[in-house]
Amino acid sequence: MPRLCKFYPDICLTTEEKAWKNLSQGKKNLSQVKKNLSQVKKTFSQGKKNLSQVKKNLSQFKKTFNQGKKNLSQVKNNLTQGKKNLSQF
Repeated sequence: MPRLCKFYPDICLTTEEKAWKNLSQGKKNLSQVKKNLSQVKKTFSQGKKNLSQVKKNLSQFKKTFNQGKKNLSQVKNNLTQGKKNLSQF
């Protein structure tokens, strides 16, 4: 029985043609993987920058919070002193 490739050569690929086609597809896939990896690296780098900024913001918040606590303590002391002064009259 004759092979269909004899009658329809356009539908048959030789082993070498299949290999070249697979190689070409593999190169395309590798190229896409490299692009994806590059994007992942950029995203990771941006994430690190964002984390660094969050740490700075948190540090500034802690300083502001502690200063607020000191101020509140001073206000309480002033109120206590004011009450003592009023009670002396």
